[in-house]
This record gives sequence, structure tokens and C-alpha cells, in this order.
Amino acid sequence: MPILKTSHVLGGLALATSIALAGCSSTTTPPDTSMPPPVDCGAQALSGMTGQPVIGSTAQDVRIGGQAINAAGTVRVITPGMAVTQDYRPDRLNLEVDAAGNLVRAYCS
Repeated sequence: MPILKTSHVLGGLALATSIALAGCSSTTTPPDTSMPPPVDCGAQALSGMTGQPVIGSTAQDVRIGGQAINAAGTVRVITPGMAVTQDYRPDRLNLEVDAAGNLVRAYCS
């Protein structure tokens, strides 16, 4: 059996320890966990329009109280009893109307 010098054993042990510890250190930056800013679908601008008549059904032709609206994405006019999808689309402007066609609520989803 060969005899190893203490300096060789200690050198090898130091090398093995440094390699093992190298996997424990981290120099990467942590992931960004901040939320993106909310998308304004245009609902906030319509908060004072409740009770006004809604005419049209698309972003190009819908009018509330006779005024064209500014919507960033799609527009959905929801009438009483109407079936709607539940998929979340933050850029979609939903205009909920009553039986007379007047705006009840405007919201994004």
C-alpha cells in the first residue's frame, strides 16, 4: 500500500471541499416577482356614465350616452340573462346593461 504524504491528502481534501461549496453559492439575481401594472381597459373612464343608454356592440361602434368610448381591447355588451364566457382577459371592456339598455356597470375582464 503506497504511503501518501499529508500535504497531498490535505490539498486533495481542500480541492474537494471547494468544489462542493461552489455549488452552494449563488451569484444569480433573484427573479422579478413584482406584478406588471394593471391594464386599463377603459372602464375607469366610464364610472360616471352609469344609467346612460348603450348603443352598439363592438369597440368600433359602441356609444354610451351618445358618446364614442375609448377601449384598448375588445368590448362586450352584456344584457340581462346573457351567457358569457368566464375567461379572464384584462384588456376586455365589459359593459353590463339593464333590460332597457342602460349602463349598469363597466369593468375589465
